[in-house]
Amino acid sequence: MQELKKSYYNLPLGSKERFLFTGKYAQALYFNNEKVLADQLLNDNIQLAKSYPDKQYYGYLNCIAAMNSFNDHSFEKSRFYLERAKSVLPLITDNSTKGYIYYCVGWVMTRQNKEDEAVSQFHKAISFLEKSPRTAVNVTRKLTIYKELTAIYANQRNYDFQEKYTTLLLETAKEGQNINSLFDAFMQAGYLFEEEYRANYGDRSLLEKAEQHYLDAYHLIKRNPKDLVNPTDLAYVSVNLANLYHEFYPENGSKKAISFAKQALDIAAETGQYAITIPAYGVLADESFKLGHREEGIKYLQQALYNLEREPHYDYQVGLSLYSRLAEVSVEEGKYEEAFKYQKNYIDVFEKAFNSDKLDKTKQLELKFERELQNQKLMRLRLEGEKKEQRIRLMKVLSDRQNQLLENLKLNELNRTQQLKVLQLERDKKEQDLQLSRLENKQRLQELDVSKKQIAFKSRMNTIYIWLFLSCLVVILLLFYAYWQRSRALRQKEHMHELEMEKNNQQHAIKNLTAMLAGEEKERTRLARDLHDGLGGLLSSTKLGLSSLNHNALGDGIVKDEIGRSITLLDGAVDELRRLAHNLMPDLIKKYGLQEALRDYAARMSQANCQVECEFLPFKSNLNVEKEISIYRIIQELVNNALKHAEAKNILIQLSSHNERLHITIEDDGKGFDMEAVDLQHSAGMHNVRSRLSFLDGEMKIMSDLGEGTTVELEISMV
Repeated sequence: MQELKKSYYNLPLGSKERFLFTGKYAQALYFNNEKVLADQLLNDNIQLAKSYPDKQYYGYLNCIAAMNSFNDHSFEKSRFYLERAKSVLPLITDNSTKGYIYYCVGWVMTRQNKEDEAVSQFHKAISFLEKSPRTAVNVTRKLTIYKELTAIYANQRNYDFQEKYTTLLLETAKEGQNINSLFDAFMQAGYLFEEEYRANYGDRSLLEKAEQHYLDAYHLIKRNPKDLVNPTDLAYVSVNLANLYHEFYPENGSKKAISFAKQALDIAAETGQYAITIPAYGVLADESFKLGHREEGIKYLQQALYNLEREPHYDYQVGLSLYSRLAEVSVEEGKYEEAFKYQKNYIDVFEKAFNSDKLDKTKQLELKFERELQNQKLMRLRLEGEKKEQRIRLMKVLSDRQNQLLENLKLNELNRTQQLKVLQLERDKKEQDLQLSRLENKQRLQELDVSKKQIAFKSRMNTIYIWLFLSCLVVILLLFYAYWQRSRALRQKEHMHELEMEKNNQQHAIKNLTAMLAGEEKERTRLARDLHDGLGGLLSSTKLGLSSLNHNALGDGIVKDEIGRSITLLDGAVDELRRLAHNLMPDLIKKYGLQEALRDYAARMSQANCQVECEFLPFKSNLNVEKEISIYRIIQELVNNALKHAEAKNILIQLSSHNERLHITIEDDGKGFDMEAVDLQHSAGMHNVRSRLSFLDGEMKIMSDLGEGTTVELEISMV
């Protein structure tokens, strides 16, 4: 910073060189938390550049001021500077400066979520920079534009265009030998391959490329620490590496993840940039929990929360995540009062996020139309918080009850020990009685020997007759037993044959049903893609044509109104087409599983007059993708029936799993129907539901009365 300051004041006041150097110096001041000095420096030089014949420096400095103001959340101030820069575009002859102004416009649009318009501005900027001489400044500006385009396509998950501009970014940065630009290029490349790996976990080479590019960026900064404009760059790459090793190398990457996270904390402490410490503390907390150091993990989470509250611009999503995690940990450790506190803080943060006055005007306009839905979401969150408190209280009661049961078990064990001792004494007494009885029997036997000898002859003869009779009887019984065994074997063989035939028939039916469902899903996927790629592209092209015609129709107000109405109808058609294509091809199941797909489906199917909600009680699915898709289709058919016929205001979908069985309930508060008057056997939709249930080895129960709504209960095996 001292070298930049010295270089700045060594340049003549009002010179071209000083105007150009002002932008670099002001950005360095801004990133080192000297924002007031940066604003003063820019405004002074803007006034000097305004009187300069060539307006290129005036436009350039206004662009720097616009971006700094936007970063500081001064959106009106940023728009003012940007309009001043755009106003002098016709007076500027320098193509490089024109390209920079278009880049600045695209930069602001990107952060206003106007990515399509931003891409157009970036392409204009590149066209002007291509016409300019190949200087270090122009190379740096092209690198910045490539970086923005890479980020846009990364956000859209368009990996082809993202890889294209990442490659251009790397090649241009290596040619320009600019340390900061090369660092950005390595970081963008690492992020590209990391996101591609998230989309394709089977290709480990993508993960290795991401790791290598992050390490290249890390070593580049370590070798050239004096060339940094932003002192938090090293902390930034350290956090990315820590997250990479923590998430994708759980077995052998813990030490590296901890090392890089602690390094990021040290750098943040030196620069005062506490925002970067929050993800670092998150990694350290997860690693501590994994190693069993729960107290240390809790301290890391609390420190992350403390640093978040020190930030001037509070990130509500991060705050919600931290309070939720701390509440879960408190419940696991039985600290129910702390869990209550964190849960209440979670609700307070959500309310602050909802009522925040720091939202830009675009978001405020959107909130005017969505406020009622947000209020409902807030009420549901409060109800969920109350439910969680009730569950925590119940868990505490259950814990006390378990302790009491444990004491009862100990008492029962003591009673059983005493009973065993009594039984042992009784057994010893019985053995003594038995010995005495044996002696008496021996004496009686001796007395009977005399009488036995007298009747020995008679007995011997009787014995012979008896043995002859028994021998005949045994022969008859053996013959009967052999006949019975033979008959039984024949019956068993016939029964086994019948079972085998029934099993083959069932397997054949399952194969036919599986093929039918697979063909149906394949046809749904093909139809969804044809709708999206064919009709969707045609509607979008028609919209673009009408937009262009509307822009060119300057004189005729009636024509413009009719074209605007047509564009509005096309927007509705495109939205309906996207919804239909998404219902036909639920890609979320393959990417994120049944739970996220059902949440997304419930959100999409909710209407102004009917709210669809999805709840997951203790639920864990180990089903394959094909079975999850079948379950999704069953729920989709039942919810669609309720939306079409029930005239319901609320539809609730509940899923829970227990003892390898999946329980699903779809309940609505509609008009219901008479179970005896309605024939559900000949309904095509219910036939499809029963076919899929047969494939899933499931059962269905329907309960409904007129005016009482309808409840459908499903039970499916997960084995």
